[in-house]
Amino acid sequence: MAPSQLASDTGSESGGEWPSSLSSSPEPSFPATPASCSPRLKAKPQAIQRVCEAPLDSPASCHDFAPLPSIPSTEPLQPLSTDSQTPDHWIARDSRMIRLTGKHPCNVEAPLSALFNAGFLTPQNLFYVRSHGDTPRISVKQAQEWKLRIHGLVEREIEFSIQELKDKFQVVTLPVTLVCAGNRRKEQNMVLKGLGFNWGAAGVSTGLFTGVYLADILDYCKPRNPLLSSYPPCDQRIPGRARHVIFEGADELPKGKYGTSQRLSWALDRSKGMLICWGLNGEDLSPDHGYPLRLVVPGQIGGRMVKWLKRIEISDRESQHHLHFFDNKLLPTTVTADQARKEDKWWYDPKYIINELNVNAAICLPSHNDTIQLASGTSTMQVLAVEGYAYTGGGRRITRVEVTLDDGETWRLCDIRYPEDLYRMYPVGKHPYYGNIDLTMTDMSFSWCFWKVEVDVKSILVNRNAGFIAVRAMDEALSIMPRDMYWNATSMMNSWWFRVAIYKENNGHSLRFEHPTVPGNANGGWMQRMNEAGVNPSSQSMLMEKVRLLGSSSTDMYMMGRVFWRLTLVENNLFV
Repeated sequence: MAPSQLASDTGSESGGEWPSSLSSSPEPSFPATPASCSPRLKAKPQAIQRVCEAPLDSPASCHDFAPLPSIPSTEPLQPLSTDSQTPDHWIARDSRMIRLTGKHPCNVEAPLSALFNAGFLTPQNLFYVRSHGDTPRISVKQAQEWKLRIHGLVEREIEFSIQELKDKFQVVTLPVTLVCAGNRRKEQNMVLKGLGFNWGAAGVSTGLFTGVYLADILDYCKPRNPLLSSYPPCDQRIPGRARHVIFEGADELPKGKYGTSQRLSWALDRSKGMLICWGLNGEDLSPDHGYPLRLVVPGQIGGRMVKWLKRIEISDRESQHHLHFFDNKLLPTTVTADQARKEDKWWYDPKYIINELNVNAAICLPSHNDTIQLASGTSTMQVLAVEGYAYTGGGRRITRVEVTLDDGETWRLCDIRYPEDLYRMYPVGKHPYYGNIDLTMTDMSFSWCFWKVEVDVKSILVNRNAGFIAVRAMDEALSIMPRDMYWNATSMMNSWWFRVAIYKENNGHSLRFEHPTVPGNANGGWMQRMNEAGVNPSSQSMLMEKVRLLGSSSTDMYMMGRVFWRLTLVENNLFV
């Protein structure tokens, strides 16, 4: 069968002339919005001519075409007045994005409902943005002349232009979910303010990233005298032994350029999917997302994915960049924020570095402050759809999502949908822009999944008088979201059960749903209201300890803790 090709907007399946990502960029010297560098897919799933003769799960059948997730294009945007007095005044951005750190630098997330409604692939304009300073202003001409330097402990030091990367190595496209390590941080800040700003639950996005495998580049450059063992410990320098791969971007920060590193043993492993990328969803990377070149590390936190990538160094020691040490660390819960500010030793301890994502999930529907009117009549069946996302790290797969309406006494299994599996069933090969989009040769999972469960409103929410809907997820390593919060000074990797409060209103004729927080510095969420009432809305164990201090002689401390939590909400007018 002929190599597969994506249908263009004109309906052509032959492809015609396919412009490269750089030559298709707009004429203005500074591209404020990403340029389309491939034929666009329409808003509905497109017909894909497959490489394989039939879906992999049904070899007896043969369909000529199969749907893949639609690839979103960036919406037309203009620079915002909010940025007019900042160094980023030239960048076109989506006004719906929620600012988390004031006007500058740009740290934003989409409204959770907008992110969820966008589907499996997130448009670039709704992708979360994490920046530490000014966004490098790279012109089209500078991008065409951009050089990626590979040097250090290699037999072949070299510089590649983006076009040379395309010509020299196999071009691949992978669906990858990016997550900030601070996703859901505001929940921790409502318990005790840490060092970080207030991310909500939308510090996560998914896209089709196009580039070349880092492993192929390293294989070409040939690291000298590699040391791939975990002994001696990786933070110990062994002179002359290639052990770490350091990445550095072009952004200028007060304490030097942004950089971080990976173990060489990981970077050489093609199955981990590390990419040097120039494209996202069939477009040039936008300035906020690393135009013209960035690193993507599937299954790890976003802080490991250097944007505006300029050089790769193979070294005998890990990155010495300031933010490699003083960011993206999960410090022990006993270390206070004040200690973390004053005592550098915590930041240099390699045991606390964050690389892989942990298991996490969030409820997206019902949305924050959604209301439903209760159906009249005792025999009327009324169903509420509870939906959301889940993800995990290291290439593992989410295998279970469960919802509880009685704080963990009973659970209901959710249906899970894995859109990335479509790229396993219907691989695309030798496409003029995307190269290969083919997950048939790997069991790694690098994308989020979506879950759903239907709840009988009257019999469960009303008659049993549920106070919260809570969700937890589990991955194939049997790692599971915990009941209690693990507070830490950076407030990172927050993954306790995601709880949505339920309120009876309108004399019991309607229900309202309240999420734990709202992003940024805006007011809202049941955790903030508990915090303002002087109640610590944290772990079950802390609540049980409060019951013990009140002198309870009950042996069922778990149930007493649940009762205490509920009474606390009622007494402070936080639950109706």
